[in-house]
Amino acid sequence: MLRVYVETTVWSFAFADDSPDFRAATLAFLDRCRRGELEAWVSSSVLIELGNAEEPLASRLKGLIGDVAARLLPEMEAVTALAESFVALRAVPPSKPIDARHVAAAYVGGLDVLVSWNFKHIASLRRIERFAAIAALSGYHTPLRIITPLEALSDGNE
Repeated sequence: MLRVYVETTVWSFAFADDSPDFRAATLAFLDRCRRGELEAWVSSSVLIELGNAEEPLASRLKGLIGDVAARLLPEMEAVTALAESFVALRAVPPSKPIDARHVAAAYVGGLDVLVSWNFKHIASLRRIERFAAIAALSGYHTPLRIITPLEALSDGNE
């Protein structure tokens, strides 16, 4: 079973009434996680970001994580070190360290896939290539696929 890091934007789009297509894909993806077809993981960075939402949305988001039974990655110093490398080597701008932490957590946690709707700082080809190169230089040679929830819905049999 694929172990999938579910980044903050994915959880947020589950309640995005103004983006029905993204919301539908997100809910379908989360349903696959809920049914046990994919193993969902989050980090403390996800919980912190979701906790910053206004109530009652913050409670709804955290409830959704519980409903999906997402597992929490343990805190690891290596996540901070790799995230700092992502910022220092310009995979992520200095103004977005939490985005670097999401990717670092997925690499350090040995997950298979990171799912994100963040096209600007995470799920873009240029950034994905930089993340992979920096991670390899840092000793993380297992590839991490970075995709959107829509891509995660494909099982490769089409």
